[in-house]
Amino acid sequence: MNIVSLISREWSYEITSKLIDYYKSKTNSFLLVTKNIQIKKGKNKLIKINKKFTTKHIKIIESFSPDLILAYGWSDYISKEIRKIAPCLILHPSKLPKYRGGSPIQNQILDGKIKSAVSIIYAEENLDSGNILFQEDISFDGYLNEILNRIIKKGIKGSKKIIKLKKLNKLKSVPQNHRLATFYNRRKPIQSKISLQDFKKFNARHFYNLVRGLQEPYPLVYIECKNKTKLYLERVLLDKKNE
Repeated sequence: MNIVSLISREWSYEITSKLIDYYKSKTNSFLLVTKNIQIKKGKNKLIKINKKFTTKHIKIIESFSPDLILAYGWSDYISKEIRKIAPCLILHPSKLPKYRGGSPIQNQILDGKIKSAVSIIYAEENLDSGNILFQEDISFDGYLNEILNRIIKKGIKGSKKIIKLKKLNKLKSVPQNHRLATFYNRRKPIQSKISLQDFKKFNARHFYNLVRGLQEPYPLVYIECKNKTKLYLERVLLDKKNE
């Protein structure tokens, strides 16, 4: 079985690495397509993309004859040119159809969600609207690195299940209920800034959630001080007594 993995996030590379290790003694082959991230080639074929797919990139992927394309955490829209080559899958960290769109982890945390899900779906023309192949609950408690580790574990579990069912010709999916869909925009770096007005507008829980959801590689929360110097916040303590 041939699998193409589109990688532009550390957590998606971690999922792919675990899958490669798991299938190394079996008949699965991987083609890695990377952008904005440095990885070790190893024994797998590797394509590096600077900005967008070129005709050359498309032809290389087509010649690989993939059975699946894993576009987990890919930072750009998946074009029809890619989707028509093979079934293209997206991993979205929300209980779809809720929280479609950008920055799903951060938007859920800021909305006070402590439970969510990992959803693996088909990539379609409309963003995050494809049929669901795998969906399991996860906790959104703790800091971003803890949440990402849970996402990685569920991503590996879901991918193995999908690959197994694909091989057996038993892969099934469930349509999303589009009437229940909610959509959020990707957060911008300026939204990581805390202003004086924010302290009057929000309680301590809001800032705690903001800090724990925005850690590297995302834009860190900061306070702009004298002479435009910036104080970045990576960890904070929340006094729950007065909530």
